[in-house]
Amino acid sequence: MQLKIFMATVNAKHDTVRFYIEKNLLTPDKVAGKYVFTSQDVANYEEIMQLKKLGFSIETIRKIKQQHILNCSTTEQWQQNLALVENNINLAEQELKRIEQQKEALIKVSKQLESLLARQH
Repeated sequence: MQLKIFMATVNAKHDTVRFYIEKNLLTPDKVAGKYVFTSQDVANYEEIMQLKKLGFSIETIRKIKQQHILNCSTTEQWQQNLALVENNINLAEQELKRIEQQKEALIKVSKQLESLLARQH
């Protein structure tokens, strides 16, 4: 399928598709200077989107895909993917802690402002 059809199929913008091609996460064939996408490219794009929703970086997605190519359905692939997933869990926990601290600071400021406003009345 041509680029426009692929973009419509996966609901993506041209720049997004180009970005994933440049990052070598999508590897469509080129025929007469134009990209030709297959149903496998659609599946690859959907996998990239799922991994992004899980919070994986482009570099980590690249590692996951590389492991799939080199060690598909092996213990080694699963162990390496598990390590990547556990790392992302740790990063998410750190981010949650940071957000909770930010929330607490905002609540404190909110209470201070409410107190000041109450004194005005």
